[in-house]
This record gives sequence, structure tokens and C-alpha cells, in this order.
Amino acid sequence: MYRMIALDIDGTLVGKDGRVSAANRAAIAQAKAAGLRVVLCTGRSWQESEEVAAEIGCDPMIVCQGGAALADLEQRRNTRLWEIPQNAALALLALLEDQPLGFVYFSGSELLVNPGSLAIFQAYPSEGFHRAKRVVEHPLRYFQEGNLPLNKIFACGDPACFPPLLEGVRARPEVTLTSSAWNNFEILPAGIDKGTGLAALAAGLGIGMEEIIAIGDSPNDMAMLSAVGMPVAMGNAPGEVKALARYVTAANEADGVAQAIRHVLGL
Repeated sequence: MYRMIALDIDGTLVGKDGRVSAANRAAIAQAKAAGLRVVLCTGRSWQESEEVAAEIGCDPMIVCQGGAALADLEQRRNTRLWEIPQNAALALLALLEDQPLGFVYFSGSELLVNPGSLAIFQAYPSEGFHRAKRVVEHPLRYFQEGNLPLNKIFACGDPACFPPLLEGVRARPEVTLTSSAWNNFEILPAGIDKGTGLAALAAGLGIGMEEIIAIGDSPNDMAMLSAVGMPVAMGNAPGEVKALARYVTAANEADGVAQAIRHVLGL
């Protein structure tokens, strides 16, 4: 018996326009009517997730920042955070600062971005991101002077720049490296991922991981899929993600979430 559905957002629940289809909304409503909790489990911050959550009427408690935070959308705040150790955080900021990439630095509830990110993220379909983001000219100096926590780094841009940077990131045992698309990478505290975040959220609700359906499409969803009773991969997911699934549904642009919910629950 399943009691919860955990949904990734980008590449899973939403299409390229950032919106949830009518078919996906209808299937989610059916799942809720059948008594299941529906939660978001996303690499986004809570600010970037609010609009999507409102579209589907999901539970207010979500897993965000790739598992580095739990948040309550009713209270509009993070309720639990995991941090990259300060020495590693500053070393990574120094490694990445002058690279021709767009960066988002998740610091508590702040979304800090470098100047180079403005063009790269201009078309990102999240009003919450554009409202919340704050441009920081020199991130390393900003974090040093403010003694700020660093929960996650998201980098996006030309993958030709990635190999030497990823080598430097992998040399740090204090962090976990993952990705949600071919043109990005994500840095989280060691041992932290969507699977650990979902486990923490579920434990607080008295729900076992075997009672959860999780639906995702990207490498950063693999830990979540590996941790639950019913892992579902999107049709647009790469082979390594599909290999973890008990069911492979249609692509995100073809209402794959709706198909998965109806198939698994027999609706």
C-alpha cells in the first residue's frame, strides 16, 4: 500500500514552459482523493517551488535544494538545513569564482548568483527565482566576510569548462557531486541527496520509504529512486536512471507523471 508520491519538478512534473499539464494536475488530484500525500522532491529552493506547488495543491512540506533542505511552504521558510563544511565551501568558491558559468549559491533561504548567471538564467521559467535571486559580485569575499552557510552550489553553462572543475570538486570528501542535466552540475554536503532528504521528511510523517512512489528523470533523482518502494523513471530519463525503475513512464512533455500515477495506483 502506497501512502506518498514524491515528485521531481524539472524534466518530470513540468514541461519546457515550467508549467504542470492539465493531465498531470488531474492525476495528482485523483491520487490525493485516494488518500496519498503528494510532496515535491526537487533541486530547487522553496522560493522556486511555490508556483508549482500551488498548481498541484501538494503538501506544504517539501524536500528542496537537492536534499540539502526541508521547507514548509505555508510558513515560507526552510525547516531543516544541511551545510557544506566551511573550509570546503570556501575552497570550492575559490575554485569556481572566475569560471564563465552561471552559479546559484544556496545559503539558507538566500539565492545568491554571480553576475555571469544573469544571461544564462534569463529564460528560467520560475518567477520565484527571479524575485528571490540576489547578485553578488565576488561570492568568495561575500561568504568570507559574512561567515555565511553554504548548502548547495548549482553551476550551469558550457560543459567544455567542466572537466578540470569536476576533478577539483571530486577531490573534496566533504561534498557530493551530482547533476540534473547535461549542461549543469550540483554540489551538496557529503552524504546528502534527494534520498536522504525524502527519508527525513517521511520519517517525520511516520511513512516508511517502502510506502513511497518516487518519480524522477535525472542523475540527481537516482538516490531518491533507489530509496523508495516504487521507483518510476520518466521516458526522457537517461539509461542509468531508467535502470533503477520498476516502471518507466512517458516523457515529461507527454504527461508521464499522469500515466505513472494511474498505472501504479490503478486509477
